[in-house]
Amino acid sequence: MANPTAQRWGRSQEVSLGPTEVERLRKRFPEFIGQSESLLRVLQQIEQYAASDAPVLIQGESGTGKELVARALHRLGPRRHGPIVAENCAALAPSMLEGELFGHNRGAFTGAHSERAGLIESAHGGVLFLDEITETSLELQSKLLRVLQEKEIRRLGSSQSRKVDFRLICASHRNVENTVEAGLFREDLRYRIDVLRIQLPSLRHRRQDIPQLCRTFLGRYCQKIGRRIPTISADAMTVLISSRWQGNIRELQNEMERLANQMGPRIHADHLSESLQQEGIPHPMALKLRAEVGTDLQKLEKIVLGGVVKDVLRETSGNKAQAARLLGIPKTTLYRRLDRYGVRRQHGQQP
Repeated sequence: MANPTAQRWGRSQEVSLGPTEVERLRKRFPEFIGQSESLLRVLQQIEQYAASDAPVLIQGESGTGKELVARALHRLGPRRHGPIVAENCAALAPSMLEGELFGHNRGAFTGAHSERAGLIESAHGGVLFLDEITETSLELQSKLLRVLQEKEIRRLGSSQSRKVDFRLICASHRNVENTVEAGLFREDLRYRIDVLRIQLPSLRHRRQDIPQLCRTFLGRYCQKIGRRIPTISADAMTVLISSRWQGNIRELQNEMERLANQMGPRIHADHLSESLQQEGIPHPMALKLRAEVGTDLQKLEKIVLGGVVKDVLRETSGNKAQAARLLGIPKTTLYRRLDRYGVRRQHGQQP
């Protein structure tokens, strides 16, 4: 389970999400798109944790914006004038990753013609962000643990230790407790990196942000290539909102870039990628919704997202606490959404 100290601190510092607070968070975090409650709660956490120097573990599916969170923590933190050095641990072979992190002296291995500082050393005075930390080897994990305990490193091929001072931010798409139980991650290192934790919601748990994300990304790509921004029809938006988005925001961003480069003045459901059309509400239903709703996105949200809430309630046999956990929202938020979408609290049925 997550570090209880981090969880308690996050709850005790939580601020209500009234209109003033929402507007303040949107101005302070312009790089984050949307205003769903799950996203705004993450922004509040970033704000709380930025002032600390304790390690942070960011967990979330691929494409949810873990590096964006790390850079926001750096931007708002006391080390903002220092560097932020980032590496994806899954992108390199273990032997290469060790050299990247620790650096090397001349002659440490074949091809090491000069000495080079590693990423840990380069992060001195700033932030070191290690994405996909759970993909590292057990051998490398033991060396990282020593760095965190001793606050010093030794370059490959060197006997000299060098002092380092940095804030560590790690991220993983895997559940870190599961990797420990499977023997793939050291428990003592887990305690070192998991002091404060931020859990990022998947795009499926913040579907109300999808229209704004679509318009923002579409606008950016159209501006870049000098094209007029097309409008998104209600039938297309229905499919976009109801799709699974396994690749999360990264997948949505890719779809908007494709549409910006291919589409005319208006985007309909049949212009979307085939995989999205198969995952989203079937096209005949989308056309029916388009005929009934037109371009009323608030009504569309009620129909589509209300249906998602009802489906989850059916899966949990009407258990509100379990449904709230599956949706990634507090139970009080679920009750508000039941009222907003016109879903009865008893048995999750529409009136």
